[in-house]
Amino acid sequence: MSMTQSTQPVGAQVGPLLFAEATGTIPAGSTTTILEVPTLGLKNIGVEVVVGVNNLDAFVVSAQFHPDGEFVTLYSAIDATPTESPLIIAASGTLASLAVGTGWFLMDVRGIYKVRVSASGTVADTTTVTARCSGSR
Repeated sequence: MSMTQSTQPVGAQVGPLLFAEATGTIPAGSTTTILEVPTLGLKNIGVEVVVGVNNLDAFVVSAQFHPDGEFVTLYSAIDATPTESPLIIAASGTLASLAVGTGWFLMDVRGIYKVRVSASGTVADTTTVTARCSGSR
């Protein structure tokens, strides 16, 4: 597995604003962290996931509530009607079975220190993924 990530806070004059991007490959059948972003001081984040080769078969959103705390799974599935997911504001569809193309979700992150997005590729082969995030107050 090889993922590279860059995270950049910008726009201090209007409050915290975050841009993060990660690109790489994830192995088949193994859940791998594809994006990890600090959210302290942010209200919402938007996450876009672009699958380049092969489909996803798992998509997990975890949170860390304190710098010394463990990550806990918030959602092991996100779909387009997130009524059972009060922190998920909207989503493009069922991300755990995202086919080649683009999926996204918007999330309320108040009270969360850090968000981690993990995924795995179909058991057929490795999957290429680009994940991008923006967040603001």
